[in-house]
Amino acid sequence: MKRRPSAEEDDGGGLDSLLDTMTNVVGILVMVLIATQLGVKDAVSRIADADVVDAASLEAAREKLLLSKEQRDAVAEQLDELKPADDGAIKIQLADLRRKLDDTRASLNQETAVANQFAIKIEEDKKKADAAKKEMEEMANSGEKREQLQTELTKALEDEAKLKAMLASTPVQKAPPPKIVTLPDPRPAPEGAREVTFLCINNRVYPIAADDWRDNIRKKAEFIVESKRLDGGPEVGVNEEKFMTEFKKTFRRLADDFFELEIYASGIYPRLRFNPIEDSGADEDEVLRPRSRFQRAILLLDKSKYYARYIVLPDSFEVYLAARAVSDEAGLLSGWEPQAEGWQYTTHLGGSILFGPKPPPNPNPTPSPPAKPANVID
Repeated sequence: MKRRPSAEEDDGGGLDSLLDTMTNVVGILVMVLIATQLGVKDAVSRIADADVVDAASLEAAREKLLLSKEQRDAVAEQLDELKPADDGAIKIQLADLRRKLDDTRASLNQETAVANQFAIKIEEDKKKADAAKKEMEEMANSGEKREQLQTELTKALEDEAKLKAMLASTPVQKAPPPKIVTLPDPRPAPEGAREVTFLCINNRVYPIAADDWRDNIRKKAEFIVESKRLDGGPEVGVNEEKFMTEFKKTFRRLADDFFELEIYASGIYPRLRFNPIEDSGADEDEVLRPRSRFQRAILLLDKSKYYARYIVLPDSFEVYLAARAVSDEAGLLSGWEPQAEGWQYTTHLGGSILFGPKPPPNPNPTPSPPAKPANVID
């Protein structure tokens, strides 16, 4: 029996399936006809072989034969009715069915395209509607913003009118005298000149007597080491912890009019830290006032033997300009050194006290060229 084609293979719209059905029916009828003839032949043979043939059996066989003939005629008639047309007619029908199928597909594609166009138009209309809605919201917000800006403008105009009224009633102030700042001319100090150091911090000027303090504290420190026998020799050095304890016990406070001094260790070397006493330095008014303590100190310096070095922190540039003007007017050579916020003035103690063994000398020292004089005045 021929395989029934699938829906994908049926390009003739079901004509091939009709032919298969007709072929199957014809085959079944042929098989029924053959079976009927075989059955009649067997019946005749049994009757012929029988010893006694009665009238009833013979009549039954005759009726059965007539029935078989009628069935055969019916099958033949059905075969005539199911006889397929010629191939040309089938091909014409198949072509017509295919044409109708193509027309249906084309119509379906056209309807699909139209549906897609409607869907695109609906989407565009939706976007336009959303944009219009957003624009309406923005217009509403613009109205509120316009009112807010109008209110702010009104308030600004009122504030401006108040300020103009205040300005009209305010007396004219004279501009402060300009501050003259000379351009720096970095150069070394004259040969043999000694440095006088001023620290500008907290918007005040503090004179630093570092040399005098070094000599004084070094003598006190050496006395403590010798009297308490704190030096363990070149291989050990001075015991730092015991030295600090004994020194602070003996000299509870080291201070002058401007600084409190503190001794501390930096590695194996003792150093001094100068901590300014609050409100003890000269402020700008005192610096500029004639015959003030600061101006007397500047005037008493021998201008041929000394020069001034100003160390300036960010909060004290104004007072430095005032002090520098006094120094320049007095003819004292000066220079300045800016430092960052939080900077502290420290210096070495000197002498023989070391908190540990002295570093061994370099076995292969390289002679260094003579150092150029530092530019300390400008």
